Order: sequence, then structure tokens, then C-alpha cells
Amino acid sequence: MRDEHLGSGAASQASPGADARRASGDDGSRRGSRILEIAADISRRLDFEVVAQRIVDAVIEVTDFAVATVTVREGGRCRRVATAGLVDGRIGMTTPWENWTVLLQPDWLVGTVSYLVPPEAPANWADIPNIPASDHPDAWTADHGLVVKLLDDDHTIIGFLAVDEPRSGRLPTAVTVETLEVFALQAQVAFANARLYTVAQHQAQTMAKLFDVAKMMASTAEFSQVVPSIVRAVQERIDTVEVSVVRVYGDTALLHSAGADRAGLVLREEPLTGPLVALVDEIAAAGCLVINDVGARPELQDRLHPRARSLLIAGKQDKGTLFMALSVTSDKEGAFSTDDRDFLRGLADITAVAMRNADLYEEVRFAAERDALTGLRNRRVFWRKLRQALEQATGDRPVALAVVDIDDFKSVNDHHGHDVGDRTLVHVAGRLEGGVRETDSVFRIGGEEFVILLPDTGPTGARMVLERVRESVKRSRLDLPAVTISAGVAVAPLDAATADELFTAADAALYRGKRAGKDRVEVE
Repeated sequence: MRDEHLGSGAASQASPGADARRASGDDGSRRGSRILEIAADISRRLDFEVVAQRIVDAVIEVTDFAVATVTVREGGRCRRVATAGLVDGRIGMTTPWENWTVLLQPDWLVGTVSYLVPPEAPANWADIPNIPASDHPDAWTADHGLVVKLLDDDHTIIGFLAVDEPRSGRLPTAVTVETLEVFALQAQVAFANARLYTVAQHQAQTMAKLFDVAKMMASTAEFSQVVPSIVRAVQERIDTVEVSVVRVYGDTALLHSAGADRAGLVLREEPLTGPLVALVDEIAAAGCLVINDVGARPELQDRLHPRARSLLIAGKQDKGTLFMALSVTSDKEGAFSTDDRDFLRGLADITAVAMRNADLYEEVRFAAERDALTGLRNRRVFWRKLRQALEQATGDRPVALAVVDIDDFKSVNDHHGHDVGDRTLVHVAGRLEGGVRETDSVFRIGGEEFVILLPDTGPTGARMVLERVRESVKRSRLDLPAVTISAGVAVAPLDAATADELFTAADAALYRGKRAGKDRVEVE
């Protein structure tokens, strides 16, 4: 996506300005880091207003905007809960709900849930200082505004993230709008956490158990670490012969199951075919399903625990499709009470939030650690992994590092264009990953330069791997220009003791190979 300024609800043809520069390089890394920090903060906090303040602080730090606020809907009014960039802040101030909805005109939509409010819109920005007038076609005026909707699971508006006063004096870019929508998504997740926590506080004994689970979830963003506590909470609250935490992926369900007659969790995949298709539809429609006598549903009996006589399932859907469920079976008919149903519903709500938190955390972490073009891990991850590997390196268990460069790559771009150049980079990245061992790691550290980390590998073993990779790259695709690679290899602790020294040694070996004719592996 080109980083263009937005005008009149669509991308204009203005060249990238200050905001585009801010969204690149180190600023892009900083933006990803702040998003990761907030994602982790969401998993630790149940106080929405604290997280909302972190979000608006991050907005004015990593975007062009100098002012940001979060407002939540409370009936017919909206209350400001967080602000950054305003002298007095005005936390707690309220405005009529209608003042916001009038800004959500379809013609002003510039993102998925973002609206660039033009100067002719009804004024709702009296608290924002005047901005100097400008004749620039992409100028931001004192009457402009940008609001991003915050939605709940039912796509009902729960509030807004609003920004103003771009430091560049220009309309926002598409990248900025996307960044704001990521922050808005985090606010939504934080709001859902807070709402569930508030409900939990009012449910006495039943909800006290849910609160215990929620506290445990706050200790990690890894969902696999949450599952045992979810299962244990059910087993302590409900008399059951089997508990399953189910994640639905299309036509397959991934189940973490624990039975009263066995120790530990069992992870298995279950194809959603036959009678399970109808069962999934029932759960998605009802939210909670009780079968008091599974004997009346013989088509399900071979899918349940052999001792199962009744079944209770609570699930959550996303866009009309079931995406998770908690399943409980008992060896007694009609075993589940209304309290059991309410408890499992509440636990399913919390589990769904934990799943979404984990998904968001993984998505943001993946984006922050991966090269956008090739999907390989990036320079920042490489240096971390290299230092970790060197901590374990010994004479008996050496670590090899290969610095790899595509020979004459500039000529590929010059003669075939950057699109072919990008496809060539992706092709080479695939050959590198496909040619190394499972224990090895490939990274792209910039341009046409890659590195390969080879644990438990000496000079001879490293040369064998790199020669295989070099030959693989030469077998180019018919639709891409033929390219070769050169590689320099150094081994720790034989050639160097520190990460910087090892990289320097491997890089020096690479350039010896380049000077010797390219298309070769040079070992230090």
C-alpha cells in the first residue's frame, strides 16, 4: 500500500509527507513495539480507562496527531475516559450521542471504521486550538476531524477514538488510518475485558471462580498456558466426566480435553462432519446448549466420553460462525443446573476474550518480528536469537553463522524492475528456508542480504548446508531471472566470542567470496 494522504474520503495523489516518513524505518518499528506493549498490557489489566490512556499516549507518540481522546457511550451520552495532548484533558466530560453519530457519514469513511470529517461537517471540535490556514490541497484545517468507531462483538458502537492537530498540518495517510484502527481494536478488546470483569464482580460465588480464571489469564498472552486453568475451574465447579476447550477453525475443531478418569490434557483434532455440523449450528444459534439425555441423540454418542449421559456446551460466535466452545459431559442425566449454565456461559465469555487477546498478540508479534515481503524473521529478531545461541555455544557445541547475499541483485532491479526484484527475493528466501535443516533459522536483515543461524554446527557441517542451499538457488524458476548467491561462514567460539565479532567475521568471509568470483561459499 502506498503511503498517500487522504482527501475527501479517498486517497489523493499528493506525495508522501512528514507522516509517511514517520511511518517508515525506526518509527515503524516503534509503532509495532507500542502496539505489542499495549497488547501485553491488555492481558494484564482489567481497568479499561488505564489501557485507554496508554492507547491515546501511544497514538500521539507514533502518529502525526498531537491530540487523541477515547470516549465511551453511556446511554444517550458519550463520556471521555482518556485524553492526550490537551492541556486540561477534560476527563469525564460528556457530549450527546447525536453529536457523534452525525459524523459517521458513509462518504467520509476512509478506512474500515474510520471517518475523516470534512470542514463542512457540524462542529464538534471546540476544545481543539485553531490550526493555521493553508492553501495546500491536503491541508488539515481547524474544522477537520478524524474519528474511529469502537465496536463490541455485535458491531454495536461502544465509543470512539478521536484525533486532531496533525503536526505536519496535513491530512492523514492510509498507514496512519490503519494504525489508528489497530489501536481502536485494542481499545475494543480492553473494553470487553473490563465489561466482563464488571459482570464478574456482581456474580458472587459463581463469578468469583471466573474472576480467579481471569486473574490467571492476565499473567500470559499465550492461550495454551491458559487452558489448564480453564479446565480446572470447570472441574472444581461442575461434576463432570470430561471437559473440553474447543477452538473452531473452519471445518476442523481443535480440542483440549481432560477426563475424570485420566491425568493431564489431551490435544486432538476433530473434523466437523456429519452430526457435528448440526451441533455446531445449534451452539452458534443458541450460545448455550443443554442435552439432558444424550441417549436421545444417538448420532452424537460415539463422539462423546463413553460414560456421558448429559452434555452442556457454551460457545461464542464471530460474524455468525462458531469460533470457540466449552464442552462439559456428566455421567448423570439432567445433571446441569441453571447456575452451571450461567457459569459456563461466563467462562466462555472470558475464554473467548483470552483467545482473541492471544490472536491479537500473535498477529502483532508476528508483524513486528517478520519481514513484510518474505515472511522471514527480521534483523531485530536475528540479533536476539544470535546472542541467545552464543550463550550456549561451546567447543563441543559450536554455532555457525552464514551471511548470504544475492550476487548482482542490483542488475535484476535495473533490467527487470522492482516487482521482479521483489519476487526474486521471495523466491530466494523460500529456497534458503527449504534448504536448511529444521534446527537452522533464516533471517532477512536488509535488501538482498540474509543470514542463517546454524546451532550445533562446525565449519564442515555449515559448508555442506550452504553448498546445498547455493545449488538450490541456482535452480531458478522459469518466470524469474537466474540468480546466484555468495555466503560467508564463521563459527563460534572458534572464530569469534561475541555476536558482533561473529557477524563481522562471517561478513568478511562473504566479501572474500565476492572478490573471488561470487557464487561460492567462503568459510572463515
